[in-house]
Amino acid sequence: MSDLNALELVAYQRDGTRVAELRRGEALVVGRTAPADVVVPDPALSRQHARFSWTADGLVVEDLGSTNGTKVRGQRVEREKIGPGELVELGPAAVCLHAKIPGSPRREIISNDRLMVLLDQELARAKTFQRPLALAVIHARGRERVHVSRWEWRVQSILRPVDQICLYGPGALLVLFPELGGTEAVEKMQELEGADPPLASGLAVYPDQGLNAYELLEGARATLAGLAGEAPGSRRLGSLGGRTPTDALDVTAVSPAMREIFATVRRVAASAAPVLVLGETGVGKELVARALHQRGPRANLPFKAINCAAMPAALLESLLFGHEKGAFTGADRSQRGLFEQASGGTVFLDEIGELAPPAQAALLRVLETKRVTRIGSDQEVGVDVRVVAATHRDLEAMTAAGTFRMDLLYRLNTIMLRIPPLRARTMEIPVLAELFLQEASHGTGVAVQGFSPEALERLKTYHWPGNVRELRNVVERAVMIAQGPEIQPEDLPEHIRDYDEASLPAPELTTTTREKERFSVKGGTYAELQTRLRDFTRERERELLLDALQRHGGNQTEAARSLQMPLRTLVHKIRTLGLKKKYGTD
Repeated sequence: MSDLNALELVAYQRDGTRVAELRRGEALVVGRTAPADVVVPDPALSRQHARFSWTADGLVVEDLGSTNGTKVRGQRVEREKIGPGELVELGPAAVCLHAKIPGSPRREIISNDRLMVLLDQELARAKTFQRPLALAVIHARGRERVHVSRWEWRVQSILRPVDQICLYGPGALLVLFPELGGTEAVEKMQELEGADPPLASGLAVYPDQGLNAYELLEGARATLAGLAGEAPGSRRLGSLGGRTPTDALDVTAVSPAMREIFATVRRVAASAAPVLVLGETGVGKELVARALHQRGPRANLPFKAINCAAMPAALLESLLFGHEKGAFTGADRSQRGLFEQASGGTVFLDEIGELAPPAQAALLRVLETKRVTRIGSDQEVGVDVRVVAATHRDLEAMTAAGTFRMDLLYRLNTIMLRIPPLRARTMEIPVLAELFLQEASHGTGVAVQGFSPEALERLKTYHWPGNVRELRNVVERAVMIAQGPEIQPEDLPEHIRDYDEASLPAPELTTTTREKERFSVKGGTYAELQTRLRDFTRERERELLLDALQRHGGNQTEAARSLQMPLRTLVHKIRTLGLKKKYGTD
């Protein structure tokens, strides 16, 4: 260490890193709150937990009478010499002293909550400007997880200024690559190869592997899970995998609404009639489609799924119906579409509300004639498929607005299943959470056996805007960072730990268009009353948030704390309510 003038003390904790400079002859105290020099706000740390000193004899760590102790090389110590790069455990946090590289400041590793907020923002830009976006989960290869302190600088070295990085667990990082497509993202991962320890990475790219944060995270994790047994440095783009096994659906469907849905699934599985599945993003619409397929006579025949919102209109028609060689630029050979590939089986059309008018007309013809015509051909090909379609949109309202064909809607909703959101079937949360915990524990080799009553209560009271998909991702990460045999509240994301139902806007009503037209109340129609109530609530909410932001000089973190509102919720409300210009921040 004789040629070093300064080291960087990096404290790795559940919600990111804290970084401070340690110079020769100086000392830094790490603790839960001030007057500690490096504050790690974790309840498992003492107020002043440990002191790190750089003396003439070298680096020394001293425990300051902490409750949960200080460990070096797995042993609790009172005072111990350490080397650069050696990990020191302070309860659930870990501290490491790294060499400081001139001109290359260590980038902050942000919290998981903060990265999810940024991911939502970048997804909005990607959708607006039709640009890609990549999300990567990275960890050291092998069954035993290697702490990120040993290799995170390698990841930092490949990042661009716009990229973001978060601590996904003690042995994993989550990296956001705005405006990076699949090929470029794979090339980034290739830059991590050739050093020890070897790293594995799972990638998901918008829009091909997901349209929202939870789908992308699920896709990246599913890809990483599929790399087991492959060569070091292996990587591939993910698909929307990681689904709950269909056989487990009856076990998790404990609410009356879901039991009724799966009773209907069993009754209609043998039919060839089209099915329309409605529900919010993440409620499990594809799982219902797979259950319809697997419990019917087509179970041993192909099941083909496509997300209509993820594909450009021109490409989507080719994927669905096929094309002939030379039909368009780049069509160097004939290609069968999904309907031909799935003949005899089932085609699942997710987010069918995003279909362009020409594709709607072509789909209607397939449903009516059971024949498809490839692009560039005048020959019809007979197909025998069951169509299951799904959407989170109000197709009745779209038909009234002229953006969705009424005759196609009538064809699709021969059988309609409406999946309630997770917040409407809270009795299923413990069962689903336990299932996801077992899957995650098996996949990571971590011996987590259950949830503490307090953690389970947090899960049951949260509103789950991402539904079952969000719950799966929360449990999987909690398994990675849990310190004991049970998941505790502190192992959950900040926005769930600090969730306050009173901070939410009035929920959207799910009454159908036809029901709204029939129902009226004194003083106006149902729709007029709903509009007035929503406008009133929105205006009062704007005033409350604006007051908090102005009192704290535009500091969103402090405003969220004063409102007892998760930061992610506040950021979302600022964007949707258009408050940024009001309180004068960028």
